[in-house]
Amino acid sequence: MTPTRRALPLAVAVLALTGCGRSSDRASVRAVAEGFYAAAGDHQGARACALLSADARQAVEKDESAPCARAVGRLQLSGRRARRVELYSTNAAVALKGGDVVYLQDTASGWRVSAAGCRRPGYDSPADCELQS
Repeated sequence: MTPTRRALPLAVAVLALTGCGRSSDRASVRAVAEGFYAAAGDHQGARACALLSADARQAVEKDESAPCARAVGRLQLSGRRARRVELYSTNAAVALKGGDVVYLQDTASGWRVSAAGCRRPGYDSPADCELQS
């Protein structure tokens, strides 16, 4: 058996495992984004804050001059269910039904929301976010 033929099964196995990992990441990202919006919408601030990155938590507290659990209740968020999930290495974007886009980052604690309530006025325009770290 040639070295190329021996490497082919290994390459196929690596690709298969990588695909499974991405599928798991996609499900985790969706769950965190939807969980954050559900918690914020249901006025469960502590639960919503647990799904924020450390930088996003600090940003919302600073912007709203309030503890995170109270500050997230003041955000103007729209949507709850994911329409589309996109993964980019250690970052992700979730487009929600209802218009908002949520950005997440992969942290030591798992996927966490880094920006929420984001809307893009046009394709070439930067997103305008209610919460951004």
